[in-house]
Amino acid sequence: MATAKLPRPKVHSEQAVLGQRGIALIEDIVLQMRSGWCPGRATETGIDGTIELYDPTTGTALSQHLLVQSKAVAASFDNETATHFDYPFSRRDIEYWRKSNVPVLLIVSRPSTREAYWVSVSRYFSDPARRLSSTVRFDKSLNRFSDQSFRDLLDHAAPADAGVYVGPLAKEERLVSNLLEVASLPSKIYVAAATVSTPKAAWQILGSKRPRPGGCWIIKSRQLIGFHDFGDREWAGVCDQGSVECFSTSEWAESNDPDRRADFLDLLRRALVEKLYPQVRYRREFECFLWSAPSPCKPVKAPYFGLKRESDLTVFSVYTKTAKDGRVFTWYRHMAFEGKFRSIEGKWFLEITPTYVFTSDGVRLDRFHASRLAGIKRLERNRAVVSQVAFWADYIRRQHDLFAVQTNALIFGELAKFDLHHGVDDDLWLKREDEAATPALSLTMGLFDEI
Repeated sequence: MATAKLPRPKVHSEQAVLGQRGIALIEDIVLQMRSGWCPGRATETGIDGTIELYDPTTGTALSQHLLVQSKAVAASFDNETATHFDYPFSRRDIEYWRKSNVPVLLIVSRPSTREAYWVSVSRYFSDPARRLSSTVRFDKSLNRFSDQSFRDLLDHAAPADAGVYVGPLAKEERLVSNLLEVASLPSKIYVAAATVSTPKAAWQILGSKRPRPGGCWIIKSRQLIGFHDFGDREWAGVCDQGSVECFSTSEWAESNDPDRRADFLDLLRRALVEKLYPQVRYRREFECFLWSAPSPCKPVKAPYFGLKRESDLTVFSVYTKTAKDGRVFTWYRHMAFEGKFRSIEGKWFLEITPTYVFTSDGVRLDRFHASRLAGIKRLERNRAVVSQVAFWADYIRRQHDLFAVQTNALIFGELAKFDLHHGVDDDLWLKREDEAATPALSLTMGLFDEI
């Protein structure tokens, strides 16, 4: 008697399971971005789903879409190393994806290790040589598909003129400014009738006195104005000591009179000049403070305590170049900063803007100063600028002359810091900075990550 043949049971193939696991991994990553995933329909050819981008901070729909073709592997990728691997695609599929009016992403994954990598079809295969090879070389670092890929996806989804706005990244971040707090100002300003008409004439008298009187004063309209008590005997030769008047510093610091305010800022600058002299000197023709050349002119490194650790910076550099005719040219680079005092919400700060000065002999400005300065600023990155701000802040805070008279000296505190609830994706920022080779920041009231 013949036995009836049982029908073959339905089987869920390993390949189908693997493919679905790859799609599930993509969906999970997209949801971590706080964006949307819509699986493709059964009738679609060569497309497994659609990503709709949402602002990760506000949840606002951005009207930006990307099509996705998913490929998953169970074990190793082709030609896999620690840094890259290859994945082949058919030319027919590539041409199909390139004709799409919506950007198409190829996402290759290994669900067992939760790895996923992506490329944009239109951008990757814009090179004819790549289309001929039909093989995509994935970089495991640059092409990693993760919840941090949102900004790159938006860049691929939106045309250059789309004007899509995405809110700042929600993250706790402490920013450090280039504003050094003035912890203590001189408490009094003295005014007296001057018996000389120019600072030069005054210094001819004061320069011979020991100890040398301070330089925090100006002569204006035959008046001697400054942070020093002109009733002391060392000032007898430059002013009428019977005319000395004393004012609270706040009368000048908070004055609405632009002339009085300008005089006060001039006195602050002179107090800073006196504090940093002689190692760091103010050069009026350069409008900045610079590290003085040593004698003899040799490279100098100076230690400092940065925002988190001790370090050092080269503050004076020596450069030489030999011409074809054998002549040797030498020039010097001085680390420097532009310093401006600013009043913000009732507090005084010194704004520190790092720069350099190039000289031909340690004193005179090098004739190629402008081009050399532009060149170094093209090369420097944000971290280098932060280090310079930290160096100058630490140096300015110090007491450099143990024997100096401290009456009315400026006292500086810390760099102003701000806690924010939104910030910048540092990895993405640095990646784009490297790709574009952008110049160093030109700082005005600059803010930096605390490093």
